Amino acid sequence: MERLVNAVAHPNFGVLVDMGNFACADEDPGAAVGRLVRYAFHAHAKDFHLRSGALFPPGEGWFVSRGGNFLRGAIIGHGDIPVGQCIRILKKAGYDGVLSVEFEGMEDALTGIRIGLDNLRRLVAAV
Repeated sequence: MERLVNAVAHPNFGVLVDMGNFACADEDPGAAVGRLVRYAFHAHAKDFHLRSGALFPPGEGWFVSRGGNFLRGAIIGHGDIPVGQCIRILKKAGYDGVLSVEFEGMEDALTGIRIGLDNLRRLVAAV
């Protein structure tokens, strides 16, 4: 993504920083947010439960990352994505744009969004 943004080299071209999606490519979310924050036009807070691909496949509701690890959508604050760390990186870099809730969990969508938004608000306030 960084190479693409630099190749386009236009002030109206940037990235959506999606905290959870980095895990889908087996990237460390904190390191990836730190690398891309200067190009951020928008940010998504998203959480996943993560399990090593060396473990027995957990079954329904889980999908496989590029590197063979298992992921399942989670309520923000319930999973393994370092959402608080990512928020600190965004704030420290001066990001003041929108921070959206993205929910892909197995729980009822309205419940997952409500709890995730409450957790996200508390995380933002604590940073």
